[in-house]
Amino acid sequence: MKMNKKALALLGTGHAITDINQGALPIILVFLQPVFALSQLQVGIVMMAFNLSSSIIQPLFGVMSDRFKAAWLVPLGCLTAGLGMAFTGFAPNFPTLLLAALVSGLGVAAYHPEGSKFAHLASGDRKASGMSLFSVGGNLGFAMGPILASFFFALAGLSGTAGFLVLNGIMALFLWIFLTNLTGERTATPAPTVKKAKAGLNTAGVGALVLFAPMALLVMVVIMRSFTHFGMVTFLPQYYVHYLQHDQAYAATLTSIFLFAGVLGTLAGGPAADRWGLKTIIVGSMSVLVPILYLFTRTEGLLLIILVALAGFAVISTFAVTVVFAQELLPGNVGLASGLVIGFAIGMGGVGATMLGWVADNLGLPAVFHVMMIFPVVGLLLALLLPSREQLARRADMLNS
Repeated sequence: MKMNKKALALLGTGHAITDINQGALPIILVFLQPVFALSQLQVGIVMMAFNLSSSIIQPLFGVMSDRFKAAWLVPLGCLTAGLGMAFTGFAPNFPTLLLAALVSGLGVAAYHPEGSKFAHLASGDRKASGMSLFSVGGNLGFAMGPILASFFFALAGLSGTAGFLVLNGIMALFLWIFLTNLTGERTATPAPTVKKAKAGLNTAGVGALVLFAPMALLVMVVIMRSFTHFGMVTFLPQYYVHYLQHDQAYAATLTSIFLFAGVLGTLAGGPAADRWGLKTIIVGSMSVLVPILYLFTRTEGLLLIILVALAGFAVISTFAVTVVFAQELLPGNVGLASGLVIGFAIGMGGVGATMLGWVADNLGLPAVFHVMMIFPVVGLLLALLLPSREQLARRADMLNS
């Protein structure tokens, strides 16, 4: 089955506009920190509020996506993500800021399972490559977030966050207009393989441990990656502004370098996984993150910028890979699988950001990057236990028998 690049382009663009809000939030917090006199722990709590609203709810949206036609979640999620982020600049106090972050996260939760399900169907036989095209939209949006946040603040101060509502509103309208094309992609895709896999999940004589232990293991790997990812995105600007005394624009630029390098990582990770296997790419990513984080606070200048780019490339290169991995582990529940790794596991990065916020308050900002090294080490050890390409093939045969 051939890849539908037009459908992937549309879904990827919506993914980009939705995830711009995720990338913008850390920079928005840099601007809001003196306004509300936020501690580093409170900064982490706002990130956790955003990520938990997207992570806890997203698997439920995934179940809805598996059972019902819910294409309307795609434009609604995009709109809601921008609506919540727009309110952050108008929040009169810290609790209202938390509420705005929660609303924006809820929009992100609504978009991803249904969007990734359509992307899975549109990818044809090249699942990892197709999913990388969808995922790169999100990574590109994440990378554009800090730049847009800085631009909106330069344009209109705190009220400039209204720009996110305008941007997401236009994209949501565009997605709604072309909604029939998205739903047509689903109906045009034959379903016998999914039905057969679902039947295998229900009737094959396979224990629950064999079925779900690899999925639980993958979720833990993604959580470790998310702790690292959101730790970098949240505390990289804090480190440069409040410890090294650079201005906000410089911090936003470095954060964008981290995220744009992740865009390249996503584009490279999908085809590499199609060629060498999903597990190989995940293990390689975790392996290189350990020395990068060790060197981070021990270098400066151009070398430090290179390390920031390498960290972004490595940590984000496995986004599409882990989504495809999850969908292969739960072939009859693609929406749920996507919700678990895109929503729950990635969203748990907010928990890691909160823990690292406590570290920053009590041990200093450089200590954040020392503690962060633990996450890829644990992730590497867990990734080594994931099933190989051959084991995945045998598992698929067993589920379909």
